[in-house]
Amino acid sequence: MSKIPLLFIMCILAVFIAFSGCTQSEADVQIPVTVSGDASDRLILKDACTPFECGNESEYNDLLAGALEGVAANKTGIADYSNQSWSSAFLSLNTLLDERYAFKEWRSVDFDRLYSIYAPAFADAEEKQDKPAYYWALREYLYAIPDGHVDVIPISGEFGARSADIAGSYGIGIIQTDSGKVIVSYVAEGSEAEAAGIAFGDEILTWNGEEIHDAVNETSYIWAGKKPSTAEGVNLHQQRLLTRAPVGETATITLADPSGPDSQMVSLTAFDDSYEGLRKTSLFLGTEVNDYGVNQSWSEILPQISNSNAAYRILPGGYAYIAVYQESFDVYGQFKDAMISAAGNNTPGIVLDFRFNNGGDDNLAACFAGWFVEEPVFYEYTTTYDPGTGEFPVVSEAWSSPQPDGYGGPVAVLVSPDTISSGEGLPMVFKNTGRGKIISWYGTNGAFGMNNLQAIMPLDMYIMFPDGASLDEEGIIQVDSNAELIGGVSPDIRVPLNEDTVKRAVNGEDVQLTYALQWLEEQQ
Repeated sequence: MSKIPLLFIMCILAVFIAFSGCTQSEADVQIPVTVSGDASDRLILKDACTPFECGNESEYNDLLAGALEGVAANKTGIADYSNQSWSSAFLSLNTLLDERYAFKEWRSVDFDRLYSIYAPAFADAEEKQDKPAYYWALREYLYAIPDGHVDVIPISGEFGARSADIAGSYGIGIIQTDSGKVIVSYVAEGSEAEAAGIAFGDEILTWNGEEIHDAVNETSYIWAGKKPSTAEGVNLHQQRLLTRAPVGETATITLADPSGPDSQMVSLTAFDDSYEGLRKTSLFLGTEVNDYGVNQSWSEILPQISNSNAAYRILPGGYAYIAVYQESFDVYGQFKDAMISAAGNNTPGIVLDFRFNNGGDDNLAACFAGWFVEEPVFYEYTTTYDPGTGEFPVVSEAWSSPQPDGYGGPVAVLVSPDTISSGEGLPMVFKNTGRGKIISWYGTNGAFGMNNLQAIMPLDMYIMFPDGASLDEEGIIQVDSNAELIGGVSPDIRVPLNEDTVKRAVNGEDVQLTYALQWLEEQQ
C-alpha cells in the first residue's frame, strides 16, 4: 500500500468515521442507526466539513484505518497473486473481481465470458515468457470492464508494450465537431502530412478504407491516460489514438475537397514524435498535457498542470478561479482560504476548475459542495463488500451542509472525462440542486465507486477496483456509468465544439474558461 500514491486511492472509504478529536454536536454525527432493519454502526455525517475543521490529519487517518467495526472483522487484506503463474494469477484475479466488484450487475459484466476470452492470451504469454504480451493481455482484460476505477498500476514499468503500440504519430491530430465532421486539429511541422498539404480544419472521410466514424469506433483505447467510463469519454480517446501506431506503420486517409466534390488520398508513415501529437490533442483539459507518454501517470501528469493540489487566482473582472486537483486532507485548508479570500474581495462570481481531478476523499468532496448550498443536501450512502455475508451493506451516509462563510453568488464549474471519482462529487451536487452551471465540452468520467487497491499480480502489477458503491437517497447507484456507458455528470452548458473553438484552443486559448467567464458576466 505504501507504494501507491494517495491519488490512486481514489474514493477510499473515508466516511466510516467515529470522530473524537474535536467538539461536535449530536446533530453532526449520529451512530449507530438502523440499516434495512438490521442494527449497524453506520455513520451519519450531517456536516461533511466537521473532520476537516478539526484539522487533525493523523487522527483522521487512524480513525479511517480502524473504522467499519461490523464489516472489518470479515475484511481480508490485499490479495497477493504475485508468486503465482501468470495464468493462475489471472484466474485468481477474475474470481476476485467476480466476487467483489461492486458494479457487476450495474454494468452487466460477465466474468466467465471475460475469462474465456482472455485466458488464452495469458497462457500464450506465459508459455513464451513474453512480458509485454502479459501486460497487454492484463490491460485489455481490465479495459473490457467499462469502469475508470478498474485499472492496473505497473509499478515496474510496461515492458515497452505501450510504445510498441502507439509511439508512432502520423503527424496529425483529429477531433469530431458538433456537426459530426471529423477534422484535422493539428499538423506536425516538417511531417509527411504537412508536405502533403494537409492543414487544420481539413475534413477526413476515410481511414485505411473505412468510413472515418467506423474507424474511430474500432480503435483500441487501452492506452488512455485516464481510463474513460462513458461513451463520450471512450470516443474522445479513440479519436486521439486513431492517429497513433507502431513506428513505421502506414495509413491511407481520404480528405474532402472543400471547394468541390473531389477528395484527396494521402499515405502517411508513423514516426516517433515523443508523444507530441497526443499532447496537442489534450485540449479538453484547457492546456497541453503529456498524459500518454509519461512513465508514471499517477505522479507525472499533475506536475505538468500545477505544483500544488489546488490553485487560486483572480481573473479579469474580479472573478475568483479555484482549481482542485484531488480531494486530500491538505486541500481543505487551501480551499477554505481561497473561498474566504474570494469573499473578502467581493468576487462577482467563481470558476471552479475540476477538469483534472484525481478524486480522493468523498467526505471532502461533500464538504466542498457545502460551501455553495443554502440548505443541507444529501450527498451519498456508501456501501462496501462484506466477505462474511457476500453482500454490499450500506455503511455510511454523508450530507453537504451550508458553511458559515459559504458563497451564494454565481458559480461556473469546469469538468472533463479526467474528472473522476470524488472529483465528480461537487459537480453532482451542483447538478442535483441546480446550483450554478457546469460549463464544458464533455462530462465527467463516470467512475464514482469506493475504489481501493485490491490485488498484486506477477511482475509488480497493482490492481485497483471498487468494492463499494455510492448510492443516492433512494438507494440507487449514482454517477457511475451503466452497461450502456451512460453516466458521469454532464454539462448544463456545452461549449461549442467547432472549427473556431478548436482553432482557438490549439492556439493556446482556454476556450472553456472563456465561456465560463462569459456566463458569469451575463449573471451580473
